[in-house]
Amino acid sequence: MASAYKDEMLKKGISPTMSTYNSLIHALFMEQRTDEAECMIKEIQEKGISPDAITYNILINGYCRCANAKKAFLLHDEMLASGIKPDHISFNTLISGYSRRGDIKDAFRVRNEMLDTGFNPTVLTYNALVQGLCKNQEGDLAEELLKEMVSKGMTPDDTTYFTLIEGIAKVNIPDENKNT
Repeated sequence: MASAYKDEMLKKGISPTMSTYNSLIHALFMEQRTDEAECMIKEIQEKGISPDAITYNILINGYCRCANAKKAFLLHDEMLASGIKPDHISFNTLISGYSRRGDIKDAFRVRNEMLDTGFNPTVLTYNALVQGLCKNQEGDLAEELLKEMVSKGMTPDDTTYFTLIEGIAKVNIPDENKNT
């Protein structure tokens, strides 16, 4: 559907802007049409249009949602190489992508890079890390992270507590009941 709108614009003599392309790429990822999104990126690059920070954030988010955090991180590297600095959205999206996979080591690596570049973690950052720790049945570390969050003056939200409660409950379920 997204590509049809672009084709209609072109037929009417309207050249898509980067903002238009960003919307189209986002729509393609939402429709899980990753191949078409990649083709659209190649198309805009062939036209001499450079992806912007928003484009990279859409791509990183799209690949994380498609469970391809590795490709998302490669885009992060590409983003840096092209002179575009990651922002909170970039970092939080990568952290969330790694955490959803249970790849907590890489999630913390991105958090450390976030800190090194001058960005402070947000509630979203902590929630993603707590989720990853709980997914890996590391409830004790998740609770420590909650304490760190509070010590930095941040107020945990419903998601923080829900994730902790759900994660700790899974750890305390006897093995014979975990798969039911």
